[in-house]
Amino acid sequence: MAEEDPDRPPPPSLDRVQAFSDGVFAIAITLLILPLTEAQVRDGHVVEDLLALQHQFLGLGLSFVVIGRFWLLHHEDLRRMTAAGRRMLVANLVFLFFIVLLPFPTALLGEGDSAAATVIYALTLIATSSSGLALWWSAERDGVVDVEYGRGWGRRKYWATGAVVLGFLPSLPLAILSPSWARISWALVIPLGMLADCLEERRR
Repeated sequence: MAEEDPDRPPPPSLDRVQAFSDGVFAIAITLLILPLTEAQVRDGHVVEDLLALQHQFLGLGLSFVVIGRFWLLHHEDLRRMTAAGRRMLVANLVFLFFIVLLPFPTALLGEGDSAAATVIYALTLIATSSSGLALWWSAERDGVVDVEYGRGWGRRKYWATGAVVLGFLPSLPLAILSPSWARISWALVIPLGMLADCLEERRR
């Protein structure tokens, strides 16, 4: 790790970083429900009104899983670090910015088959995943990653981020032709993620 300037205050502990980050995740995942709080369900039209909210429910479910997954990965990242570096802290804030941003494209996604909403959501997921990788890369640059414990995890993050980017990229041009098919194409992340895991196993 680079030598610290004795005149500068030390960075916060990993416990404080974890606590702050957990709070941001909790707020972001709670905000996902806001588009549904003003929904109207009429007597005698319950099924009809609920079906009209299908896009909102799908967006809520998708983003809940996405944010939950990012929270688990972030927790594993911090477990493999020995301290909080200054570059790592800045990268963590950038990553949390995109986490907080996720309710916005989720709300757009719930408005229907919009090409713009589909593209914005895909770009946000690509940016969030890439910033998560940048967080890990910054921790490596700061020298705060456990060498033995974090080496394999770091390789997995590079492969996994590549799978997410490749899985969402085709939906960007496809959204212009068909937003529905573009959203279906997001399922490519699953086999690409499995392929990334297989490639990582072979490298060991």
